[in-house]
Amino acid sequence: MNKEISNFIEFAKSECKKHGVKFKPYKRSYVKLTDDIKCGGYFDDGSDSGKPVLAFAQGRGDFIELMVHEYCHMTQWLDGIELWEICSDSMNIIDEWLSGKDHPDKLVECAINNSRDLELDNEKRAVKIFKEWNIPVDLDLYTKKANAYVNFYNYMKTTRKWSNPGNSPYTNKNILEAMSDKFDMNYKELTPGLIELYKKEKI
Repeated sequence: MNKEISNFIEFAKSECKKHGVKFKPYKRSYVKLTDDIKCGGYFDDGSDSGKPVLAFAQGRGDFIELMVHEYCHMTQWLDGIELWEICSDSMNIIDEWLSGKDHPDKLVECAINNSRDLELDNEKRAVKIFKEWNIPVDLDLYTKKANAYVNFYNYMKTTRKWSNPGNSPYTNKNILEAMSDKFDMNYKELTPGLIELYKKEKI
């Protein structure tokens, strides 16, 4: 394993230990959240379960990107940023809405906007860590992937569904080509062209 990656993993483990967070790397290529949901990793602040957890799937090529992303969610929690507190409710609203439970349109839009803005803050934190620790990640490509993911939240307002695991916005070649390699996009709404592109690519 690359030295810079090893150094950061040890640092993250020590930070987790210091703050009472369980550090859980999985050797397989996914983390199973429920019987129906698999993901690359997650950070849970323990507000529901009682025990904070940082988990990630180590058995995949981009595991360090996933780990840093989830670690940055931990820093949002530790920093006590307002969006983290707000998004605890927002994410529940989105999950319920995606599962078919109706909520007022304005409430859903606000919840999605909050979650989108939380993810944008988080992705900027991740890029900062890659730079500070000299972690060998293609920053231009990572930023494109981050922009595709953040922008997806706006697209989800029209589809009322999460992306297909086999065709996520951050793995779709045509979506990535349309993204900026800097955090300089309009994140408040999708342009008509991007809406059509997400639709065409069946995201």
